Amino acid sequence: MAEDYLLHLQKAAEAALASLRRHRVLPTTVAYAVWLAHHAGQNPALSRAIASLEARGAVFDEALHFELAERYLGFGAATERAQALTVKAERVLSRLSQHIGDFRADAASFGASLNDAAGAIAAVVSPAELVELVRELRRTTDAMRERAYELERQLAERDAELLSLRTDLARVVEAVNTDPVTGIANRRLFERTLEQLVAAAAENEKPLSLLMIDIDHFKKFNDAHGHPVGDRVLRLVAGKLAERTPAPCLAARYGGEEFGVLLPGIDTSKALEIAETIRNEMATHEIVLKTEGKRLGAITLSIGVATLRPGETAETFVARADEALYRAKRNGRNRVEVEEGFAPLPV
Repeated sequence: MAEDYLLHLQKAAEAALASLRRHRVLPTTVAYAVWLAHHAGQNPALSRAIASLEARGAVFDEALHFELAERYLGFGAATERAQALTVKAERVLSRLSQHIGDFRADAASFGASLNDAAGAIAAVVSPAELVELVRELRRTTDAMRERAYELERQLAERDAELLSLRTDLARVVEAVNTDPVTGIANRRLFERTLEQLVAAAAENEKPLSLLMIDIDHFKKFNDAHGHPVGDRVLRLVAGKLAERTPAPCLAARYGGEEFGVLLPGIDTSKALEIAETIRNEMATHEIVLKTEGKRLGAITLSIGVATLRPGETAETFVARADEALYRAKRNGRNRVEVEEGFAPLPV
């Protein structure tokens, strides 16, 4: 049994390397882990995601492998950093608790000293004894004052550490939720926000629309001009989406060359207008490599539009928008298609 398992892992490892070569991907730790888990059959959800991405002709770049590893394998630089910050925060809070505990003990001791002094005053029989008692009270009070100053200093240090931790944690949260190539939201944040907006739409009965967007012929473009130029195109599209869909809307890189845009409070007709504006502005924007003097032409988009239906799940909502997207591609690309059954109101 052990030999069979080792043979299975060996075949999976060979298949993983073959997949990396097929997709022309460097065998980084993250990329290799993704394909090894896929070919070993260890993660059915990951395998389904890869099959879907391959069917769409997605580009398996570094960002996509990082996203798959974060989503399905539960590891990544951001995750490790978050865990390290958690440990550090626990240590700071532990020291803070110890400082406060020590000060409480000192305060209790000081209180006991005051009580003892009060009893001693009643028993004083000479001026000399009273002077000595006052001196002792002063020494005790001075010591308590110094301890209070020390606690204040220690609390200031811990406060500075906690402020630094909060800043670091904010950066980690941003990294976890941000696509490293485009700088906009990643699929993780998109799906979490989608679930929240679907629940909110059910309560407030306001419309929620969705754009699913794909860059036409991106794989050929990427192969012809290289990944750096391809990444530039991804950033260009992401910037246009962010520009045309400001908060509370959310533009995200869904995976590869596909993007998703959540439009809360926007109905189908308005969503179509937004989609057409984005498509038209991209289609009329020519890509120019200034350093080389090359004109690469315009980048076109295929866009699918859907609006949430009563009682619909987030999964079927995305599926309907995706179907509209695929229809846009089948019908010639560089176009916007709306979910089936939509009929605009008469003007």
